[in-house]
Amino acid sequence: MANTWTVYAQGISFAAGKNMLAILNGGARVLRIRRMGFLNNQTVAVTGVVCLGEIRRYSAAGLTGQTNVPAIAHDSTNSALQTVTVGTGGTPAGTSELLRRYLWSSDEPAVSGATVDELECLVPLNVLWDAGYGDANVQPLTIRQNEMLCLFNTVGAAGLVDVWIEFTDEAA
Repeated sequence: MANTWTVYAQGISFAAGKNMLAILNGGARVLRIRRMGFLNNQTVAVTGVVCLGEIRRYSAAGLTGQTNVPAIAHDSTNSALQTVTVGTGGTPAGTSELLRRYLWSSDEPAVSGATVDELECLVPLNVLWDAGYGDANVQPLTIRQNEMLCLFNTVGAAGLVDVWIEFTDEAA
């Protein structure tokens, strides 16, 4: 079984043209993205807007000016990650490919409601990408050397969100 990691960034503010969370593979290992998502964990009232986001893969990638986010091993005996940078904010660089676009409500959830804002608090409705649904014929998103995956907010700026990526670190 491959070493598995989760990156979890809390309280990330929405902004138009912002890298919400990116993972850059600077080494010879292969990273396979299994799941990614947002979690609407706002605890204060926000006049939310509909944000438009994109899942992008970059080749000849770079990331500068980011706030680094640690990757947490699913097993404490996993070997250390090599040359993997994970961060929020900052400037992604390279040639990008669009893999998916998604809409996200940045309004706060209400305990008694059943609107999109509340549904975004529930798994699997907060999952933006899931390669773990059991079809062995579908490849996970693969990030090779000098490639990066980025959850990028293109439009909309209100509120906060928790962002997470689950991935495996494999030799090939």
